[in-house]
Amino acid sequence: MLISHSHKFIKIDIPKVGTKTFIKTLLPLGVIDVLGRPNTGAFYQHGTISDCEVEFKEKGWDFDDYFKFSVVRNPWKRYVSFLKWMESLENERDFSAFKKNGKLDLRLIITKNRPQDFYLLKNNEVDIDLIGQLESVYKDFATFCEEVGVLPIPDLKHSNKNSYEKPYTEYYTQELIDMVAEKERWVIDRFGYNFAE
Repeated sequence: MLISHSHKFIKIDIPKVGTKTFIKTLLPLGVIDVLGRPNTGAFYQHGTISDCEVEFKEKGWDFDDYFKFSVVRNPWKRYVSFLKWMESLENERDFSAFKKNGKLDLRLIITKNRPQDFYLLKNNEVDIDLIGQLESVYKDFATFCEEVGVLPIPDLKHSNKNSYEKPYTEYYTQELIDMVAEKERWVIDRFGYNFAE
């Protein structure tokens, strides 16, 4: 989560949807007042819009006065991105909860990670002013910057990019395709995502 008091914005960071890219781009500009940290209570890095509102109220800040922005992505690509990220850090972190027979398992990754709408909805309603898509991130980031007055629009500094030795579609069985379709129904319906775009 990124918060700017000077530019009155909140950036809700969904895991595996370009979080580090936005941090690396916006932090050096001096516009970020609150940088969400992993495993913290207040303004957790991947906190929800509802969590953020609670923290704002506790601090006496006017939540409604801030522009809320987030980014979503093709959910089937997102879960493979989780898999590749975990593979890259397997020697440094304990991912045993996501393993079957000692190997990272995409089914467990899908099952144990939250869908994208979990971060964006409050009482089953969208409480975000602008939801961009990773597939059109440059255009959507420019719209966001214009809206909140971060000008000139900075170049996005892409970070934490995974490498794929095969197309994301080859990681899936039909059962796993259907699992993602069910779990991520909201983002699929709203943004027209499909498995093989």
